[in-house]
Parts: sequence; C-alpha cells; structure tokens
Amino acid sequence: MLYVSVATVKAQLRIDDDAEDELIAHYIEAAQSDAEMRIHRPIYSDNAEDNPVTDDPEKIPPLIKQYILVTAGDFYRNRENQQEKQYTTFFEHLLDSYIDYRG
Repeated sequence: MLYVSVATVKAQLRIDDDAEDELIAHYIEAAQSDAEMRIHRPIYSDNAEDNPVTDDPEKIPPLIKQYILVTAGDFYRNRENQQEKQYTTFFEHLLDSYIDYRG
C-alpha cells in the first residue's frame, strides 16, 4: 500500500507522462520503508501490538506523508550515478515526533 500516490509525487516533480510510474512507485515504497526505519515502528498496522503510528491508512499524519513525498522526489532526482548529488535535508526532522525511542 502506498501512503502517497504516484500522481502526487509526479505533480511534485512536474512529470506529465506515465512512462516512469513504476519507478516512482518503487521510490515511494523505499521512502516509506526509510520512514519506518527512522521512527522504529510501522506507519500503519491494524495490529496494536506493532505500535503503529495509525491503525487507519486514511489517517496517516501529514508530516509523514510530506516526508515520503520529498524523500521519493529526492530518490527520483538523484537516481543517476553522478559525482555531484544534491540531496536536500530540510525535511530530515519531519518524523521526529513519531519516533519510538522505546524500541
């Protein structure tokens, strides 16, 4: 399940065609995994024992969605193996309030 749509990422990146939808979906999945790794818990789960951020996929917090959006965009923009990569880090702390420090 993608927590941010491919269409939303394409709008952020100003991409009009559908040729790279599969690649963008892959970047969204990777960004979601990165977010879960950073907060030490799942973003969504219907099992309370997992200590998810939410048990409703429709109620994923906007800050987490923003993190996924900009991270997926960074993955897309920096997909080539170049000497100079321009990663942005302004969004690094969007997840801070969701980190589970117990785990």
